[in-house]
Amino acid sequence: MAIELLGYRSWRGKLRAHGWACWPIVRTGLWIVLRRKIFWVLLALGLINFLLNFAGIYIISFLTTQNPNIKKMIGGFLEELLITSGKSEEYLDFMFRQGTVTMLLLAFAGSQLIGGDYQQGGLAFYLSRRIDRRHYVIGKLLTIVSLVLLITTLPALALFFEYGLLSDSLDYLRDNMRILVGIVSYGLIMGVGLSLLLAAIAAWVPRAVPLVMTWACVFILLPVVGENLRHIHGNRMWRLLSFWRDLRLLGKWCLDALVLERDEDRLAYWAAWIVPAICTLCLIAFIRRVRAVEVVR
Repeated sequence: MAIELLGYRSWRGKLRAHGWACWPIVRTGLWIVLRRKIFWVLLALGLINFLLNFAGIYIISFLTTQNPNIKKMIGGFLEELLITSGKSEEYLDFMFRQGTVTMLLLAFAGSQLIGGDYQQGGLAFYLSRRIDRRHYVIGKLLTIVSLVLLITTLPALALFFEYGLLSDSLDYLRDNMRILVGIVSYGLIMGVGLSLLLAAIAAWVPRAVPLVMTWACVFILLPVVGENLRHIHGNRMWRLLSFWRDLRLLGKWCLDALVLERDEDRLAYWAAWIVPAICTLCLIAFIRRVRAVEVVR
């Protein structure tokens, strides 16, 4: 009997390099998150802040063409909420405000992307194919990084280019390339740091409810404890217990928005050591958890 009669057919596609094995994991992970309605609800919440800034930049630019003094009058009231002057601090605050939605989204995505693989045997399915453990680790981390960049970095880049295109000339874009590089750098720092932390927590606490509680302890309980200890002991170093604040300090370095104060400069110095240390420990914990799964091919 010919093999065609059995329903088999030869592979006619183009073979790719072995390193491309990460891409199907990223694509599948994004599809798992995108098909959930809760993701679109959280994304809509994140877009509210973006749309307010997008519309605010356009309205202020339009009114400024009518009366140049309008920008100074409006900017004084809205400089803490909207991007009115195009300074690096405003993009930093915008990306920091997007963090609330990002935290909620990652708490949901962690149980779907990684926790479900341990509960439902997805990890064993991946590793039973011609995929190495390093492809699984890199693929899952790239999926989480993509979600972080989608919520924080891409909207900030869109606002940067909008502000530059609506300014009097294109000199803003040429003279502020440092801000553009800072936005991308800060986004990558957030993406890498949050992806490693989430992967480690989701790998060791795969169930949804304990994962969310652990995630809340890291980003809600520890900052509150740090603030209370700061008030009790009068030492700002306790604020370093907040991992999200540590990422913000590194973002200030990237965007050149660090206030020239001795205390804040010292906090940023320690944050530059704390964040890589936590990322390294999380990577080791995640890899050990993945290696613990034995698969017979």
